[in-house]
Amino acid sequence: MNNFAQNLFMYIIIVCLLVVLSLFLINTPKLRSFRNRHKRTFEFFISLISTFTGFFVALSLSSILSDVNQKKNLVKLLTATNLSIESSEMRTKGMYLNPASKGADINALIQQAPVEMPKLYGELESNSLVSEYFSSNGFQAYILCSDNMETFVMNANIANVPAERKTEILNEYLTYLNLAKQINLLEINKLKGDLSQSKEDEEIKKLTQQLK
Repeated sequence: MNNFAQNLFMYIIIVCLLVVLSLFLINTPKLRSFRNRHKRTFEFFISLISTFTGFFVALSLSSILSDVNQKKNLVKLLTATNLSIESSEMRTKGMYLNPASKGADINALIQQAPVEMPKLYGELESNSLVSEYFSSNGFQAYILCSDNMETFVMNANIANVPAERKTEILNEYLTYLNLAKQINLLEINKLKGDLSQSKEDEEIKKLTQQLK
């Protein structure tokens, strides 16, 4: 349960308790004498409880609206990150693999323009929205992609590696770029409410098993 769910649950419990308390104080026969003898005090006390009830109702609504906005912001971030991943895919194919398949020296190509991680992607790990809303399986899959992609980028940029091995590294890099994009799409669909947590976990398991 994330912080939003915990806070909202707490607010709802408090509101329910205050409502129950108000109904008890108003209707219990045990306090009838007190209500009649101290009418103003009793009304003030009920009014005070009502004020606190309204306050926590407002907090609940504010939390819900904030949660909706945070999810929208994360969807925008993940969408932008996927565009960056697609750019890296096109760069890997267009600048290295396609020319190499036509006889170009892949080592020389990479020396002139080193392979890079997708922009934005590496920053997701420290993003507060990711830590708050990514599922545990989704975050583990993200770390799997990020760590392997960094290794492939490092190995691809090593000079004088045989062209055949360098091509293999870049193709493996493409595989993880595509996996990273698919993981982000699953998170986007979950955040939009189009995918349940259990279904997302199932899909992530399928994607990661394809790598073995």
